[in-house]
Amino acid sequence: MIKNRVVYSILAMLVIVFICAIGILPNLSIKEKNIETSYVSQVFNHNKVTTVDIELSDDDWKDMLNNPLKEEVKEATVTVNGKKLEHVGVRTKGNLSLREVANDDDSDRYSLKLDFDYYNDEQSLYGLKKLNLNNNYSDATQMREYLSYQLMEKMGLPTPSYAYMYVTVNGKDRGLFLGVEQVDETFLAKNFETNTGALYKPDGTGSDLKWISDDLDDYTGLNVKTKIDEDSENATVDFLKAINNKGKSLEDTANVDNLLRYFAVNTALVNLDSYQGNLKHNYYLYEENGKFNIIPWDYNMSFGGFGVGGGFRDPQPQTNTTSKQTDSRKNTNSTNSTTRENNSTEQNSNTTENGMPTPPDGNGQPPQGRSGQMPPGENDDQGGMQPPQGQNGEAPAAPQDSSNAQSGEQSKTNTKNDTSNANKKGNVGQKAAGASNSDLLAESSINFSITTPISGTTLEERPLLNVLLSNDQYKEKYEGYLKKVATSYLTENQIAVETAKIAKLIKPYVEKDPTKFFTKEDFEKAVLGDNSLPEFAKQRSKSILKQLSGELNVDNTPSNEDDKASTNDLTKSKDNERKQKQKDRDTSTNKNAAKGNGMGQEPNVAMAFGGNGQGQPGGKMGQGGPQNVGQNQVETGTSKETLIMDGIATSVLLLAIIAVFIFKRRGRKLNKR
Repeated sequence: MIKNRVVYSILAMLVIVFICAIGILPNLSIKEKNIETSYVSQVFNHNKVTTVDIELSDDDWKDMLNNPLKEEVKEATVTVNGKKLEHVGVRTKGNLSLREVANDDDSDRYSLKLDFDYYNDEQSLYGLKKLNLNNNYSDATQMREYLSYQLMEKMGLPTPSYAYMYVTVNGKDRGLFLGVEQVDETFLAKNFETNTGALYKPDGTGSDLKWISDDLDDYTGLNVKTKIDEDSENATVDFLKAINNKGKSLEDTANVDNLLRYFAVNTALVNLDSYQGNLKHNYYLYEENGKFNIIPWDYNMSFGGFGVGGGFRDPQPQTNTTSKQTDSRKNTNSTNSTTRENNSTEQNSNTTENGMPTPPDGNGQPPQGRSGQMPPGENDDQGGMQPPQGQNGEAPAAPQDSSNAQSGEQSKTNTKNDTSNANKKGNVGQKAAGASNSDLLAESSINFSITTPISGTTLEERPLLNVLLSNDQYKEKYEGYLKKVATSYLTENQIAVETAKIAKLIKPYVEKDPTKFFTKEDFEKAVLGDNSLPEFAKQRSKSILKQLSGELNVDNTPSNEDDKASTNDLTKSKDNERKQKQKDRDTSTNKNAAKGNGMGQEPNVAMAFGGNGQGQPGGKMGQGGPQNVGQNQVETGTSKETLIMDGIATSVLLLAIIAVFIFKRRGRKLNKR
């Protein structure tokens, strides 16, 4: 007969096993889970430039350059900061920027997408499945997207990880790009409680979120990115109904606070290549437990880079305050009826540069001993605008045949080869794609309306934004977030500090970059001085506060757009002073390096270009470190394996308790006999 102490000993052991299964074993997997999402600090470290080395066959590489619009995936080996992964999918990416560069005889700087699990579902880079390498198209500052994501992050929005990356292909320099995390299941697991909801990337029919029908198949432009079940489909229809029915039950179908924060930041940054512009794209929607959140995406044309009214920034805004530029770098776009400025005055400034200053230790050094041959760059998914046709480039430094005549894939086939790439290095910056930085302070951007924050459309055509601003409670909260942005983050001092840190980090790579769209001088002007990002922040934040107080009235509706300048309160003495200052901006090229240029703090000048500035490069606005680095590295929720183990342990314990109970009853019966 089994003694009681034996039974109780067995039960005690089972209890210990149960405690281990519930309390200890899940913690043993923390290391593994950290690895799964440790890409935040391993890959997107804001304190250094990540190195990305891509190797693929010469034939595949030439085919990508000759046929970029196919976006065909090629197999490659990729090494990121020394971590080598084989069998990685790589392709060109982008929409507008991809086509623009494809039509440009002087550049093959394409954005790239690296797909680490394309050939092997189990492969990842520290948990990262896909990496976008964006070519900073149309951005002389090379900081617009970085700073925009930083601000979104600071305002508590779910934001893709981002960091600067220096890219080589087959051992040859490709240049400095911005690496951005893909919004996918991995991103969702990091930023939300669950990653099993419906994810959409709207672009096309239905991306304005106007009501069509209760059949989601009619919303062909919603673009589902994850598997969705019936509950998610119903939640999507409910969300569309709510925003098209005067916001009825909106809080039951949407994370309203998330939406208000997003639109406040987007409006402050004048990011119009978005839902608020005529293309109604470049954002994600994610449904979690029946409620929708918005996720920011694609900010290389923020800070007014896209232009009020639609299309690229017009260097002659309605008030004509930026029409006079002493370098007169203009290029007419016949398709979109907008004007773009190209940097031709300093087109040969990089031709005679020899070598590069070495950045401080710990900041990541650019690869040395490279050939400097021009590679294809990268571009973010910039969405559905049609590229300009019949583009006429600036005259090259040396005579070249068919610099204006060829376009599309045929011209790429004729010009994109190793020999032509080597010859193009001397033309860096002479034909910068997109808008230059000379019109950064256009009044149509600085005084972009916060009450009707749309461009090329109407609020009625953007029901999600309309329903938020039509509700007094929501509007008050939106304005509160705008005030927070204008007084805490998008200020002259904050942006000056951040741009100085970033400039100190990336300047050596900008100088070395053989494929950059803009010259080093363009970059420096955009960081310091009268026509820089800090100056934009100063004037834009001032305008936001004046609009909030009622001192400045701006109506951005299309019916009033032609005479907006006359109806706005833009004729005060300070505004006139700014106009005159802006007209004279380019006549003092060299004074930026010697003076603070009104940025507020002399140390920032030294910090920007290798001086003894304080603080480490990169990091979160005003706080010295990126929000995500070292954080959010453990997936939220409980793994499937842990749940199974817990279930088994609980079942065993329950069976053991039942067995002891039965054993004791039988023992009592035997004792009675």
